Amino acid sequence: MVVGVEVAYWIDGVPVTDVYDRSTVISVDRKSIQELQLVSGAFNAEYGQAMSGIINIATKDGGNSLNGSFTTYFGGYATAHTNIFTGLSKFQPMSIRNFEGNLSGPVIKDKLFFYLNGRWIYFGGWLYGVRKFKPENIVDNRDPDPNKWIISLNPEQGFGDSAFVPMNWNRKIFLQSKFTFYLSPTFKVSYNYMYEYMKYRNFDFAFKYNPDGDLNRFHKGITNIFSINHTLSKTTFYQMSFSYFFKDYRHYVFQDPYDPRYVHPKLLLQPGPYSFIAGGMKMDHFYRNTGTYVAKFDLTSQVTRVHQMKTGVEFRYHTIYFEGFYLDLSDEDRARDPILDKNPYVKTRIPDISEPSHTLFRNNPKEFSYYIQDKMEFNEIILNVGVRFDYFNPDWHVLADPSDPNIYQPLKPQNRYFDTNNNGIYGDEGDVPKTVDDRRAYWYIRAKPKWQWSPRIGVAFPITDRGVIHFSYGHFFQIPPFEYLYTNPEFKLGSGTGNIGLVGNADLKPEQTVSGEIGVQQAITNDITVELTGYFRDIRNLTGTRADEIFIFGGSAWYNKYENTDFGFVRGIVLSLDKRFSNNWALTIDYTFQVAKGNASDPAQTRSLRLGGQWPEVKIIPLDWDQRHTLNVTASYSIPGSWGLSVVAQYGSGTPYTPRQSKNIGTLLINSEKKPSVFNVDLRLYKDIKFKFFTLSLFARVYNVFDTKNAYGVYNDTGRPDFTLDYLSALKQQPVQLVNPLGEWFTNPTFYSEPRRIEFGLTIFFGR
Repeated sequence: MVVGVEVAYWIDGVPVTDVYDRSTVISVDRKSIQELQLVSGAFNAEYGQAMSGIINIATKDGGNSLNGSFTTYFGGYATAHTNIFTGLSKFQPMSIRNFEGNLSGPVIKDKLFFYLNGRWIYFGGWLYGVRKFKPENIVDNRDPDPNKWIISLNPEQGFGDSAFVPMNWNRKIFLQSKFTFYLSPTFKVSYNYMYEYMKYRNFDFAFKYNPDGDLNRFHKGITNIFSINHTLSKTTFYQMSFSYFFKDYRHYVFQDPYDPRYVHPKLLLQPGPYSFIAGGMKMDHFYRNTGTYVAKFDLTSQVTRVHQMKTGVEFRYHTIYFEGFYLDLSDEDRARDPILDKNPYVKTRIPDISEPSHTLFRNNPKEFSYYIQDKMEFNEIILNVGVRFDYFNPDWHVLADPSDPNIYQPLKPQNRYFDTNNNGIYGDEGDVPKTVDDRRAYWYIRAKPKWQWSPRIGVAFPITDRGVIHFSYGHFFQIPPFEYLYTNPEFKLGSGTGNIGLVGNADLKPEQTVSGEIGVQQAITNDITVELTGYFRDIRNLTGTRADEIFIFGGSAWYNKYENTDFGFVRGIVLSLDKRFSNNWALTIDYTFQVAKGNASDPAQTRSLRLGGQWPEVKIIPLDWDQRHTLNVTASYSIPGSWGLSVVAQYGSGTPYTPRQSKNIGTLLINSEKKPSVFNVDLRLYKDIKFKFFTLSLFARVYNVFDTKNAYGVYNDTGRPDFTLDYLSALKQQPVQLVNPLGEWFTNPTFYSEPRRIEFGLTIFFGR
């Protein structure tokens, strides 16, 4: 069992996880992958900063022969569920377009080699909107009688062209160049550069009829890895790596914050209940980048016939930057009403850095780790023992006085004035106001560095000539995603009463896991193996918001802070059968039974419940990813050099959801019901045609062969994706349906899995 946010990503033995949100910095093109290894369970001490698993990708090197390939494919969606998926009534084979190629070979024979790869892909997505309106459309809904509302005060410019518009599309470019230099047969140097750029949209259901008002999103990733592999003797070698990776993310409607096409925020008002947005646009800008320098050294030595020792050190230096703001209006535009003057356009301004709607943050967290492990191979047993040390310095601060958080707008008199006349009263005549710099001298306390020793042990010994029992146990350390450490980093909370915000906590402790597994592997024949494994994971110090609310000076407002309040545990068994490729076919079957429980699935869950008027008790509940039964089957048949096919089938029991709560039942309902189970089948076919100098491979891929409507989301009153009692209640209200039919509002395509997707293409291989 592997959970996404608990996974670390490595490329060529170097960690490349974005520490801000634990995503991968770059998506390595599959044609560049020489080997992909998933390290899970209680893995060795050499791996750190992960609690569930490591995805380790080894990329290809060039060789003495010139080799390459070119691939192109096209595709689209063929679904019968056009009542759910707007815009997919016809198969559009050009809505997916892919072109990629790679070339490898020698620069200097036996010495210097290269590997080059490039890819361009456009993915049109399956979630479409309809451009019925444009952001500049003005809706007049002032009259108490909805029948007198005017759907467009400016029809000559506010109505759209009614074209179908993809709303979860992406366009991506991937480039890679890798050079490998052998100074001698025992000394190898390599440099690997990868670049990825993607522009995309995330589907927002409310903007279905006004798609141009949604955000444009951009992602850029760069990875540089310089590695040295040096064999010192027949028993000893080391690997030294220096890397720098960079990830940039940003979103906005228009790149220029002062773009004259921005429109008044009042245009976002919906024309009545159960209606899509018919005008306006999102006004937020966000920019974030993470840069990480990594220096890593690993030494391996077969000290004796029994003992293989491995040790290593690693240092990481991070540069974190993000800036976000919600565009404000000029004084002139703030004072006017676009419904009255029929002018949708505004002059925007960027809020001052002292305002809560503008965040700017830079800092440089640091990490250090050291490990040592010993692999002992005796006659009847293999023993792995190791220990790892991890250290983290968050390079930030927490509040000295949480009751007065905003350094730019303090509330306590002693934080606003000096007691110039020494009479014990702050703010009376003659007292000098304090500046932000004055307050900064005492406002914060530096967050403390965190560290941990983590022991690991693994044992394997044979029980028959074809059977092995294995056992592993370990402690694991993972820094929380930086987004929880540095949320609202200067604690700029707005004014008002009640709960007015959530802030980060640079003093969060690392998340800790105790993990173990025991299993038996038995070979039935030379090519068939059966394995049964049981595992457990106890997770502590997870980030949450269960701690007491923090009251602000005056007592009428309060806020929450991320704390180490959540926990969880996982138990499960995995039964697998693996039939390696022989006699033209291969088969893999694995079944998992798992129980995943804890006190909260989302760090902000407790705060959200409190905002809803509830005071949740500490209870053990199923976590969002508590999927009790999963079954995966992969079968393939092929005649090498001729043709082949493969089928992947997946089944999963339903995951939990929280049914609609009532005041009488309260928090007992959290994740107490299950969504429907899911089932999916994918198919791939290929045919190879050999020519004198190259091989042509034709292929077709079908994802979700049976066009299954798997329910990934449900209405919380019925547990179904296609019906809610709210629809019946809405019918009784007889709302005016000016923008869309009522049923369309209650048909949410994001509740369903991706419909049937068909791709077809060709690959040309050349070389030896």
